[in-house]
Amino acid sequence: MKCDFSRKTRKSPSSSKRVSSFTAFLFFFLCLIAVAAALLFYLFPEEMDEGILNVVKLFKHRPQLNKVLITVNGKTKEILDRGILEISSGDQISLTEVSTNVFLNRGVTAEIEDIQPDIGLDVPFLVDRMVEEALKASQAGEGKEFRLTFRKNNQVFGFVRLRVILSAADWLNWGESQEKKAEKIRSFQFARKLSPEDPDISLHLARAYQSLKRYRDAIKEYERALKVNPKDMSILSELADLYSKTKNNDGLIKTYKRMLKLDPKNSVIYNNLGCAYAQKGELNQAERAYRKAIKYNPRDVDFRINLARLYERAKNYPKAIEEYEKLYQQKPKNKTFLYALVDLYSHKKDTPNLIKTYERLIKLEPDNVTLYNNLGFIYQEKKKWDKAIKCFSQAVKRNPKDPSLRKARAFCYAEAGMLEKAIKEYKQVLSLDSKDRESLYALVDLFTKTGEKKRLLETYQRILKVEPRNSLVENNLAVLYGELGKKKDAIVHFKKAVTLAPQKIEYRKNLAQALEKSGKHDEAIKEYEKVIQLKPNDLESLYFLRYLYAKKNNDEKLIETYQRILKIEPKKADRHNELALLFTEKQKYAEAIDHYQKAIQLAPKNLVYRINLARVYEISGDLKKALAEYRTVYEIDPSSQEAREKIPALNLEILRRKYQKTE
Repeated sequence: MKCDFSRKTRKSPSSSKRVSSFTAFLFFFLCLIAVAAALLFYLFPEEMDEGILNVVKLFKHRPQLNKVLITVNGKTKEILDRGILEISSGDQISLTEVSTNVFLNRGVTAEIEDIQPDIGLDVPFLVDRMVEEALKASQAGEGKEFRLTFRKNNQVFGFVRLRVILSAADWLNWGESQEKKAEKIRSFQFARKLSPEDPDISLHLARAYQSLKRYRDAIKEYERALKVNPKDMSILSELADLYSKTKNNDGLIKTYKRMLKLDPKNSVIYNNLGCAYAQKGELNQAERAYRKAIKYNPRDVDFRINLARLYERAKNYPKAIEEYEKLYQQKPKNKTFLYALVDLYSHKKDTPNLIKTYERLIKLEPDNVTLYNNLGFIYQEKKKWDKAIKCFSQAVKRNPKDPSLRKARAFCYAEAGMLEKAIKEYKQVLSLDSKDRESLYALVDLFTKTGEKKRLLETYQRILKVEPRNSLVENNLAVLYGELGKKKDAIVHFKKAVTLAPQKIEYRKNLAQALEKSGKHDEAIKEYEKVIQLKPNDLESLYFLRYLYAKKNNDEKLIETYQRILKIEPKKADRHNELALLFTEKQKYAEAIDHYQKAIQLAPKNLVYRINLARVYEISGDLKKALAEYRTVYEIDPSSQEAREKIPALNLEILRRKYQKTE
């Protein structure tokens, strides 16, 4: 489509009246021209041919752009061919006039390449589109040039350069429209180059950096904005939020102090300052800040809560209690404060106030079984059984199918000495849950106290149905069978206990004793020997083995057992004496003498050991040593009949043997 660059005028209402006369005049004029042309061709044929050729050459010559007139924001500017027009966002621009060497500008068109084709006179240029394209194409924040070209017969014969000048506002708006965060920052940075002191650009950059978690850069931008507008509370608030997000308490405190210089009675800022100090661990500073917040707004509950929690954190329980009590006075229906007081009075071990606080809570929550239960435990600890049982009963009344509540009451009954009530309560629990281990074991303790062995036996059997591999219960059940005189059943369950816990020495010893009492000495010996393998220093088992080997007249094993005992108890004179007697019976006199001597060393005034040693010397033929021992006995105890008799007898025997040798 070709544009018509000639100006069009409007028809006036009176012009239609002159149409017919004008047409007649025009027709006459054209006829006159035609007659003149014919005469000229007739009179001057060569000159007319040359003139026609010149006219044809004129129309075939390349067009030339002389100038254009462009209206910019209401002002007309003259631009020559290849001239430059600077434009910026928001400009109102249109083509007013085009001057060429083309007759009546016939066939001349204008366009802005890739932006706006076929521009007519007074048609607004698409400036915003050119700005957008410049923003897209810019690599370093610079603008872009576009050509307003003029064509004739599709051939360009002139142009004007439209240079788009990008502003900081252009880059700022462009950055806001971008989805990619990196592109936002790039655009804002170009805006910064164009307007380095603009605080709005700094804010945009700060927010963009923050979205990318480039917190240090964001802080720098906020500070840059504050240099321009140091009293801007909104900027300070954003900076404080950033410091809070990054847990930079030093920066946060500094920022809140700056804000307080601008608004020194702002209770919220004082509260926030207190939080920052508290996070930093500067509790005294935090307390002062919270106190200021409360001073300027004493009815704000949150400020006082923060102060109370601060005292709680510092373990200043009296102060914390004081603040929570004030909060309770402000909000008497707020249970949170009472629960906090429960914890604090518990820490202080202030039982009277703890009880009062629970009672206040119960008024607010009359169906809260946990409160009744906890209050019951407090009374129970103070051994106020009636009040404790009353509280536990209130809890059970409200939730009778809760086993834990019934167990709490049962335990209280037991502690109060109401054993039958406790037993009945635990049975109620087991009716709700037959496998409740806690209740079963509690019944074991209760039946043990009441001495009801039959019911105790039944309880152990119930436990084994729930815990069939419980070695302790098997052992205890076996002990109970033993007490009831059921030796076979006892042995069966002791064996089960040992099978389930073969390393448990106590169970194996119990089995060995049960076997020994049942006359199964060989089996008992085997179990005791296994105990010794597990615990070589178990004296109790060694003494039982001594007894069993002696009963079976197994002197060899008996001697071996004594030797084991003496390794553990080398200073037991009686054991040395007993072992010496065994050696004497086996006619191992040297070994016997050795152990008698050890016994005498340990108990030098024991005459039995000395007489036994004297006898062995005598039996073994060493009469002189025998005589010496008897004399020692006599010196210690002149009333010793054996010493009085043996001394002269041995003297005579020694003399007799001496004379026999001389003969």
